Amino acid sequence: MADMKMPGWTDGKWKVPRWKFDGNPALIINHMQVGIVGTGEFSGAPHEQEAKSIKDGDIIGYQKKLMKAFREKKLPVIFISVVPNPVGVLPKWGFIFEMNAAKAPAGHLNNPRVDEVTQVVPELGRKPSEPLLYHTGSCPFTGSHLDDVLRHHGVKDLVLAGFTAHSTIYNSVVQATNLGYSVVVPREATGAPERDKDCAEIVLNKMIRMWGLVTTVDDVIAHL
Repeated sequence: MADMKMPGWTDGKWKVPRWKFDGNPALIINHMQVGIVGTGEFSGAPHEQEAKSIKDGDIIGYQKKLMKAFREKKLPVIFISVVPNPVGVLPKWGFIFEMNAAKAPAGHLNNPRVDEVTQVVPELGRKPSEPLLYHTGSCPFTGSHLDDVLRHHGVKDLVLAGFTAHSTIYNSVVQATNLGYSVVVPREATGAPERDKDCAEIVLNKMIRMWGLVTTVDDVIAHL
């Protein structure tokens, strides 16, 4: 096998390469919704840890910085929320599903409680003109028409932000690349509860780098 010259190929010490967007990217903000980062009622992690992680890392501040830059360039900003228990039947195993079965409201948006917990937290300042799409399952393209919206805008490259890094963002990267999108993850615009920070670091430093580009918020903005 030919020697690979890609930084990190042999030693795992990945570096951000020279890169550029192919056309106009879209900013996707995942799961910054009332029932997860707002109340934490069906997130599967201790909410006090989630709230502390979001505050200490200024995750919302970094997301708002990205949103401002995308808005100024008139690039798509799209929010995705998960409907936690749409049909009242969930997989038997996995603590997220256990939490959802025990605490999350069942049904779709015709249930007012589901509608409430899937709204974007007001701190982000979502504009009415910015789509809020709803997915089921564990990945943002499932049942949401996100792929249709992106292809309508001619988008090939995605910038993914949201909570959490090791579940929502990782699942999103894998599903997006399966559909042929190129993905950038600005690491300050995501995070994880204290309990799961080791998982988040492995995902950001190792696993996502197999499928996409991990860089900083400022680097993303510089490439718009």
